[in-house]
Amino acid sequence: MNVFKAAVVAWSGGTARAGGPRRVHLRGAGAVGAAVCAAISCTAIARGEVIAAWNMNGFVPGSSNAIAASTGLGSLDIAPFGDGVGTLLGTSLGAVKGDLAGESLSIAGNGYNGQALTFGFDATMHRDLTVSFAVRRSSTGFATNRLEWWSGSKWTTLATFGASSTTWDLRAFDFSAVDAMDGQYGVFRFVLDGATGSTGSIRFDNVVFSGTVVPAPGALALLSLAGVAGLGSRRQRSSR
Repeated sequence: MNVFKAAVVAWSGGTARAGGPRRVHLRGAGAVGAAVCAAISCTAIARGEVIAAWNMNGFVPGSSNAIAASTGLGSLDIAPFGDGVGTLLGTSLGAVKGDLAGESLSIAGNGYNGQALTFGFDATMHRDLTVSFAVRRSSTGFATNRLEWWSGSKWTTLATFGASSTTWDLRAFDFSAVDAMDGQYGVFRFVLDGATGSTGSIRFDNVVFSGTVVPAPGALALLSLAGVAGLGSRRQRSSR
């Protein structure tokens, strides 16, 4: 099993309580604590290169406990929700260019309060991560939810979010100020809460994690050599 697969294959069962993924290979991110929350922006953000995205189209409920990314490489763990997983009409709001509205992922039932959807993807060659997603709920659905990040030693709450019960909302969060995320395996989760009815639901569509590409060491060396060569050329011209 390669490193990336080991990072996203197994989780702690999706609970929002103490403990983290059973096997997650994250290089030391360090403690970020409450300062992380102050660094998160939920205003409109510019999307960088898409690392991994889920358009939820074509998924058959009950066929698997995980959903593979529709763009890029990644896995979404839905195992904690069992029979509460379904699909409903989706949206094009926030979609990767070319993706159709299709379906959305639905979670229903207040018995699942406190459980989490967990996303894993390889972001070791990226920095300045962002996430955006379309969300909508029913009137008795999950109204008080959390976005959390696995730092390598604990889950850290990044933001809280609700959802409209009448229309799709687009949520977007900018993590560029959180340096500890740069060059790491990305492990994030949506902890769902606040559902008041046995059929209360929430829908997610077009979950997109993006970032800025970090040049490989070889590319940086070439850029450095090109800069030195350019400087030498300029010096030669100026000495004539």
